[in-house]
Amino acid sequence: MVTRTVQDFSIQRVLVAAVLVVSLILVSGTSARYLDDECPGVMGNRDLYEKVVRVCDDCSNIFRMNDVGSRCKKDCFYNEDFLWCVYATERHGEVDQLNRWMSILKAGRK
Repeated sequence: MVTRTVQDFSIQRVLVAAVLVVSLILVSGTSARYLDDECPGVMGNRDLYEKVVRVCDDCSNIFRMNDVGSRCKKDCFYNEDFLWCVYATERHGEVDQLNRWMSILKAGRK
């Protein structure tokens, strides 16, 4: 009886440890996308960030060049490569909205 209790306790400890490890991996992977960026307003506006970064992701998928995504995101999207990607992904009509979102994401920058 005691052996079974000890064995059950060990299995529970292993399961709890596995859940913790998986949770930490998932959380750290999600946070890294936001923390590596140059936009100080990202943490409070992740939904806006995802909409703007989608332009860079789509552009990277179209051209399949290694540095397109990072150049597009540089300086919180305020660069020629981002504008190039906006037009390459045929989002001409969204320029004003994207500019508003970018200004929100860049707010507070020193």
